[in-house]
Amino acid sequence: MAPAPKDSGMGTQYEVPYVNSIVIACFLAIAWYNVLELTILIQTFFKRHSGLYYYSLLVANWGVFFHGLETLLKFFKLNSELPGHKIANTVIGWVGWVMMVTGQSVVLWSRLHLVGIQVSWTRWILFMIIFNAVVLHGVTGVLTFLTNISHHPETYKGPYSIIERIQVTLFFIQEVILSSIYIWKTTAMLRVEGPLSTVNRNVRGKRGRKVLLRTIVMSSIVICLDITLVALEFSGLYDIQTSYKDAVYSIKLKMEFTILNQLIDLVKGTLREHASLPLTTSGSHRYTNTTSGNQRSTIHSGIRSPGASGLGHSAGAYARMDDHGHGGSDFVLQSLKGDGVLKTTTTEVRIDRIERVSEDREREKARSPSPSSSEVYIIESNKLP
Repeated sequence: MAPAPKDSGMGTQYEVPYVNSIVIACFLAIAWYNVLELTILIQTFFKRHSGLYYYSLLVANWGVFFHGLETLLKFFKLNSELPGHKIANTVIGWVGWVMMVTGQSVVLWSRLHLVGIQVSWTRWILFMIIFNAVVLHGVTGVLTFLTNISHHPETYKGPYSIIERIQVTLFFIQEVILSSIYIWKTTAMLRVEGPLSTVNRNVRGKRGRKVLLRTIVMSSIVICLDITLVALEFSGLYDIQTSYKDAVYSIKLKMEFTILNQLIDLVKGTLREHASLPLTTSGSHRYTNTTSGNQRSTIHSGIRSPGASGLGHSAGAYARMDDHGHGGSDFVLQSLKGDGVLKTTTTEVRIDRIERVSEDREREKARSPSPSSSEVYIIESNKLP
């Protein structure tokens, strides 16, 4: 059993052609730039550094770095003079591959509840991710070590070449399933809400509809990038496709990070046109929470002191809310029909300032050393149906 005729770059006894080395360096530069940028974005976006979503993003992101580091050390022989460099490079590359591939699948899985996927489905999808990680990474890892470290690597290059392609194909199917779920669920929501021509009259709002459309487009782009990975894997250009994986996975992760965060904002209400309302001339402010069906509506509002510049705002608090694993599952996108009946609860907080006449002001000064020129009445009024 022998590898494909064009399979190049397997094992450690390989000299990279000049043109291939330039291509590898370009792909690694793209990948590592994205790793650095996404690391900064992750650390600044999350207020508290905790939760499955946060850690899976970090693991997948830095998996790209470690996998690319093994590619750089192996093909450019930067540490070939050090003892044990073959083992070190293989461990770095294999660990980076596990972090990069399975970590990115966990990122998508952790946000499935945003599109209203059933809990039983999420359990089966998680089982698929774990099973593929244990079986595929385990078998490929053994053959990777034998190919890179064995005194007779030619014996193992054939099986490794086959298993590598099987692994990439199955991981491709896994990621297509995850991306297709987002496409399916968001498409269903858009179909229920009516044609795009009615976007301005839609309950979710124009910006919310755009987020759903971006979810479909970006998920489709992710699938297309995965197709290019599989095509390059079967082309036999092992050295090129190894670095190309790093660039593609870094781009995919940035796209997923962007669209998943917009989905979170949409679910929490920060992308609605009425999410931020100005104060009226009388100092009143309304907080509106709209739900469909029989779901209970809850309003979170804060009231600042009269001396503050404005009233508290629940949408602002939601905008920076962090995820704590299963805690984020309380927020789920609802399908909103254009002609459906919605239940809306409105709470109005009103601040009125009543001026006293000058005679009362003089009388108050005589009675108390700490005069007051006004009284503030805070009225929390009717909850409208």
